[in-house]
Amino acid sequence: MGFIQGLGTNAVFMIFLTLVCGYAFGRINFAGVKFGTSGVLVMALIFGALGMEVPAIIGTAGLALFLACVGLSAGPSFVTNLKANFWGFIATTVAILVAAGGTVIMAVKIFKLPVDLALGVMAGAMTCTASLATTKELFGDKSAAGVGYGLAYVFGIISVVMFVQLVPKFLKADVDAENAKLPDAPVSKSEGDKSLLTVDGPGVFVVCVAIALGALIGAIKIPLGGGATFSLGTGGGAIIAGIFVSAIGHCGKIKLTAPKSTLMPLRDLGIAWFLLQNGAGAGPKFVSTLKQYGIMLFLVGAVMSVVAIIFAYVVARYLCKMPLFGALGATTGAMTSAPSLNALITVTGNDKVASFYAACQPVATVGLVILPKLLVMMLGS
Repeated sequence: MGFIQGLGTNAVFMIFLTLVCGYAFGRINFAGVKFGTSGVLVMALIFGALGMEVPAIIGTAGLALFLACVGLSAGPSFVTNLKANFWGFIATTVAILVAAGGTVIMAVKIFKLPVDLALGVMAGAMTCTASLATTKELFGDKSAAGVGYGLAYVFGIISVVMFVQLVPKFLKADVDAENAKLPDAPVSKSEGDKSLLTVDGPGVFVVCVAIALGALIGAIKIPLGGGATFSLGTGGGAIIAGIFVSAIGHCGKIKLTAPKSTLMPLRDLGIAWFLLQNGAGAGPKFVSTLKQYGIMLFLVGAVMSVVAIIFAYVVARYLCKMPLFGALGATTGAMTSAPSLNALITVTGNDKVASFYAACQPVATVGLVILPKLLVMMLGS
């Protein structure tokens, strides 16, 4: 009995048991849809509700690892893709902001939610922690924003993960044909340059360089006025750094590219760590918050997520004429949803969509940081 109790308090055992259960759950087919790596989130919610704790650094490091690998994959095609779809990316991001702002106004005016609570629900539905931070700056740490965020965040993740799987099935998309419509990455000149020094064969060194550089970029704080500041954070910095490192290809005689055989498993491990920590953190409060505020608050968050996803996808796909997988990639970026990008990469079978995500995610983050200020000016506090 003492041995079993000891396992329950063994952090390493519980963390990896949750990952094992999460990956296994993610393989279960629900009418043609799988949770994939997001199954870790579901299991982490359950184990978190039972008392498991996961250090915050695991989630932060996991997100940085995932987005650095995404940036390194997207780098070669990022500039080309940005030139071809620049206004489409802007329009998709604006669509998310308009939908998010509109549903917040609806929540306040129709459902009579307090402004801070509605903004917290929006931050969760958009899976944007930076937006929550702005709301807390406006209303203080004791505001109800954190409660709304915690309740809406889980559905915010799951809804986009499901969307990127269901749309291709609903449209009966030919995966190979749709992949062919995505731009191919140009061949890096450094790939065939045998004079360059490879620090380590698998390329883990390059991933570490991108994460370290991303942490520096993410730490830069840009003043927005009124005492508020904006920063990309470790995750946002990591994807920018990954794109930059991959695009330049080398530094002097040191090679700065990593093979897909390294980036793919590290990317999956990173997002699993991120979901593990966030699920475990939300677990204890999820059921109690739902009981306290009722199903209505959950439904408001669900409406915010679904409306924003559909609006952004329609703009990207039909107004801006992006290819199917490109439109879905831009939508995941505009929703700042790293887990859904991972699900989309699994659906498409390649990482070409990463450049669409990378083009929208930083701009959307900036917009979602500024949006609470604009809504408070319109609605009052």
